[in-house]
Amino acid sequence: MYYSTLLIPLLPFLSPFVSASAIPSTQTLSSRVCGTVIPPSNYYQIYEETTFENQTSGLGPFAPAGGFNFAVSQKSSNANERDLIASFKNIPCGRGPYNIEFSFVPDPRYRVSGSNTRVDVFAIYGDLPTLTSSDGSVSEVPTWRNQKGNIGPLIGTFSFPTGAAVGQSRVFFINSVTCRSTINLRLSITNDNEGAGDITYFHGTDAGLRVRYGC
Repeated sequence: MYYSTLLIPLLPFLSPFVSASAIPSTQTLSSRVCGTVIPPSNYYQIYEETTFENQTSGLGPFAPAGGFNFAVSQKSSNANERDLIASFKNIPCGRGPYNIEFSFVPDPRYRVSGSNTRVDVFAIYGDLPTLTSSDGSVSEVPTWRNQKGNIGPLIGTFSFPTGAAVGQSRVFFINSVTCRSTINLRLSITNDNEGAGDITYFHGTDAGLRVRYGC
């Protein structure tokens, strides 16, 4: 990701950083049972590669009985990145605090390769681009190209487990935000010369990226 650990002035809806370095803390699942959890309404896969930079792959909408793959990657040259955009809709404000978390639950479908397993989480300015079809239906169509100038501040960073840690459940606290009815985030392998990384994780009802509120 272009911004690495550079901190940009915060959007109005973001609370102060948990720490100046924006490195998240981690907590076990058993210690985070309060409040209400909202999964993303949709994930969108976007691609840096020139052939696909105008394309998007909608991975949702999220279904309570289903799920989809959370996937981010980059090559060792910090090129051909594959990022994710997560969109949370219809968040009820006034019941804070509102925390961005990633719940990791051991899963045989989890795949990680390369030396770089660190993921940056960025806020996104404004709404996602949309496309209106001939029948009048409207769909979101974020792509690598149309999101180039739409990246907000880095709000947190976390590292996916490797080795023995892949067998342990854990919740990664990313940051707290001020509520808006829609929160859009972009997730990307950290681009600070740490090398290649490729992560795939199955996002289900009890695992993956989420907003928790009301604790």
